[in-house]
Amino acid sequence: MEFGEEGNWAGYREFQSERQYWSRGLYLQRRKEVLAWVGMLSVAIYFFVGYVDPKLANPDPPQSRTPVPVVVDEAVANRTTLNEVVGRPKNSKSTTSPQAHSTHSPNFLVNNNGTVTFRENLLPSTKYITAFHFAGFTNQVMEAANLLYLALLTNRVPIIPAFYPTHLGSPDQVASPKFGDIFDVPYLSNKLGIPIIEWHELKQPKDSSPGAPAPVTEKLGCWSVTAGNDAWGQPPGRPTEAYSQQMYNLDISYTPIPSSFTLTHGADPRTIIWSTWALASLGYPQTRAQVVREQVSRTFPLHDGSGEKLEPDDHLLCFDLLYLIGLMQLGPSDDFFADYSPFWNQVGIHMRWKKSLVRLANQYLRRHFAIEYDSDPVPPFISVHIRRADFQKSCDPKLTKDDCFAPIAAYHRRVQEVKERLKNRPNGVDVQAILVTSDEQDPAWWDQIAALGPEWRWIDHKAEQTVEKYGDWFALLLDAVFQSMGKGFVGTTVSTMSQFTLKRVEAWNDGEVAVVRWGRPGADDH
Repeated sequence: MEFGEEGNWAGYREFQSERQYWSRGLYLQRRKEVLAWVGMLSVAIYFFVGYVDPKLANPDPPQSRTPVPVVVDEAVANRTTLNEVVGRPKNSKSTTSPQAHSTHSPNFLVNNNGTVTFRENLLPSTKYITAFHFAGFTNQVMEAANLLYLALLTNRVPIIPAFYPTHLGSPDQVASPKFGDIFDVPYLSNKLGIPIIEWHELKQPKDSSPGAPAPVTEKLGCWSVTAGNDAWGQPPGRPTEAYSQQMYNLDISYTPIPSSFTLTHGADPRTIIWSTWALASLGYPQTRAQVVREQVSRTFPLHDGSGEKLEPDDHLLCFDLLYLIGLMQLGPSDDFFADYSPFWNQVGIHMRWKKSLVRLANQYLRRHFAIEYDSDPVPPFISVHIRRADFQKSCDPKLTKDDCFAPIAAYHRRVQEVKERLKNRPNGVDVQAILVTSDEQDPAWWDQIAALGPEWRWIDHKAEQTVEKYGDWFALLLDAVFQSMGKGFVGTTVSTMSQFTLKRVEAWNDGEVAVVRWGRPGADDH
């Protein structure tokens, strides 16, 4: 019973005994008349509303109003209205209208298809926030999540740039995929409760085709994290010049953020992690005005040779780099992947793969597991990520590669532990298939993987001609999706790609996970 009903009835009983007997009869008679009139009026309203709009008279059941995630072999690929570019061979043409990609950011730009200058596309009544990508793909994904979290803290509309092909080659030769080509942006926007804009929607990217009009270069004032102190060993600190500035034809004048905004508040000049809340405070007028006054003498000039310096823009709050931000821990990514992380718990967990990318991954897995009929599911498997190649530069020079990296036996042991935990659950799953992903190129090393048994397998992107069919990014992207679809996962410690997959498998698939330590002989012994 509702509180109001209970309160009214209690009040009636409280003074009921004071009424005379004759008044009770009159009350009941009038009550019957009122109820009769109310009933007749309700019937009339029902038929009138049904005549005007049948949907109001017979509304859909509540469950039909909420989009239901589409579960695909333990990974969740949520509904999306983005155009289905991902998963289509790269030489095929899209028939989807450009506006189909902009359903997640209506009414927050003058024109969602991009304008010649970004400034003319910003609404005067709306404040925005952006940052530019740097480092490898997984770190760029973290930067996007950090940007979205800062947007929540500052009540601003985030504008996300395309990904930079750091690990694949020159951006003049390798395409830069948009955020919405990889992630389900409408779903993410709905979960966060904020609009999400991508830079190509804000401003038309540079067109390098013959005969294209000369791009318009715009001036912009931004904040610089890396110029805030000398932690990078290059005194004085310098801004991070990201490729996104060239892609969108921006000439940026950077103002260093004060070193007091680091997690050690400037006490340790070697600190490279910046306070998330301190950066968010720059989106508010009083703190911004104070810091601008203090830092304006350190502002870097534009690159056009004019010597002109711009103070950080308030309409479009921007940063050169958001990878190195945190809450408590002084190591990069330590806070991001912690159990208390708002970056993951509020943002990253909702960054689901675009549906078409999951569909393409399923096509690969069905071939890999030789599934003949569409009605048969992909079997549960444990995904393994063994990162080796580019980590060698972090090894002790006195150690050989094999002594620095964990042996394959360590991964085998961790896989067995994950298998046992899955099997010993109340609704246990007996997982046999193992899917290995790695950046290792040595065929002899892969022979050792094969020697572990027929259940230890991998998808050969060269044999699949993944790059030839879909583009340079797809071997990496598909491996990331494969990893996230495992019922269990074993990764490599320190690798942000492994750390992301660990969180995804736990949160999306209710899976079991483990990581293998490396760096010295016996590092993962336990």
